[in-house]
Amino acid sequence: MVVFAGAALALYGLFNTNLIALDRAHDAARQMTAARHALAHLAVANPRDGETGRIRVDGIDVVWSARLLEPVRQSRTASGDRGYFQIGLYEVEFELHDAGRPLDRWRLRIPGYRKTAGPVP
Repeated sequence: MVVFAGAALALYGLFNTNLIALDRAHDAARQMTAARHALAHLAVANPRDGETGRIRVDGIDVVWSARLLEPVRQSRTASGDRGYFQIGLYEVEFELHDAGRPLDRWRLRIPGYRKTAGPVP
């Protein structure tokens, strides 16, 4: 009976460890999915239109904020003429939150722009 109890406890410990690892892997996969969706959203976002934002992906809140790194300047064409846009470089930081608990933080740099001249699209 003692040998059986010892073996059962060892098996239970192994089973419990595997369940914990599986749960962590599931959480990591959810975080990466949310981060990918946030990156896709921010790739088409223009930080000059709004320097903060929030989206929800698969139950995870993504909160982002942008900060201007360089002064806004007028764009130039390939020949050096004045371009149609004012552009600036922004650092965007976004955080993942699950039920109010912070999970991860990411940073990237993206351009912000505003059309100032040229034909209307």
